[in-house]
Amino acid sequence: MTGRFAYAQGRLSELGAKKATNRESYRRHQTIFAPRDQDIKQISQSPQVPEVLDAEAREALGIPPQLLESDDSWSESEDECLECETFVPLISHKRATANVTWLPGTGDDLGIFSLSLSEALELPRYEGFTITPRFGVHYLDGPVRTDLPARVYDTSVAFRWFNKFNEKWSYELEVAPGVYSDFKNVTTDSLRITGRGLAYYMHSRSKQFVFGVVYIDREDLKLLPAAGMIMWFSEGSRLELIFPKPKFTYRIEKSEARERWLYVAGEFGGGSWAIRRAGTAVDDVVTYNDLRLIGGIETKHTNGMVSQFEIGYVFNRKLEYLSNNGNYDISPTGMIRYQLTF
Repeated sequence: MTGRFAYAQGRLSELGAKKATNRESYRRHQTIFAPRDQDIKQISQSPQVPEVLDAEAREALGIPPQLLESDDSWSESEDECLECETFVPLISHKRATANVTWLPGTGDDLGIFSLSLSEALELPRYEGFTITPRFGVHYLDGPVRTDLPARVYDTSVAFRWFNKFNEKWSYELEVAPGVYSDFKNVTTDSLRITGRGLAYYMHSRSKQFVFGVVYIDREDLKLLPAAGMIMWFSEGSRLELIFPKPKFTYRIEKSEARERWLYVAGEFGGGSWAIRRAGTAVDDVVTYNDLRLIGGIETKHTNGMVSQFEIGYVFNRKLEYLSNNGNYDISPTGMIRYQLTF
């Protein structure tokens, strides 16, 4: 009896040890396969960047909000979606822009009426990456002294990538191949590749610096430096001392429905197009350049729609041909422009 009792006691001890081992194993598995009646808190594996800029800074630099704002959509999961997979679309709408610009002119003072449309598409699976197809048409009024076509066109697709090195440094890269032509001369002369490479240094919440280049691929000018700084004097005023487009903006209204801003800006305008000259049917390339001093009002609505109305003075106007046949300076004129972003 004593021997049997000792044997049974040993078997019980052995079974107890196995049960303890099984309980420990169950605890370890619990950390991976939690019961459905327990809350699960998951941590996002996407990179999180501290929010070092306010809304105005992000807008001025064109920084995608998802790179700066914390994504806590995975912080808590509903019980019924424990086995669900989050669907991330390959491509989605970001914004669309329509623009109308008129530079009046008669006789030998070239007039231009321009319409342009663009649609910015973002790829949610690739943060900071956007694709923007653009189309524009320019109706030319005059001049009498040279044989410009009645219309020239802009077609392009811009590929833009914005990313951050750290809390202070970020960068932007863009390349935009396109065809700029009257669609009668569609040759290698009509193919142009524009782009830009910019670096941003966030010195503080009220001061940022910009360094880089803008490649415009025109016949007379290929590359422009882009450098300067953005300063916030207060919540409602901003100065962008950036060549080639300086701008000062001041907020005049803020409500729950909208904000309104007044601004003055400088701009380098123009473009190059491959054309077929009407008088001789000879293929050529025409380049138009100007400088613009602009005043405008911008209205931002809470639904994301932004409208801009501008008037300006356009000067230092030049028309040049690749053949150098018909080059001349054009008298200054005015400008009216309306742009809607939605």
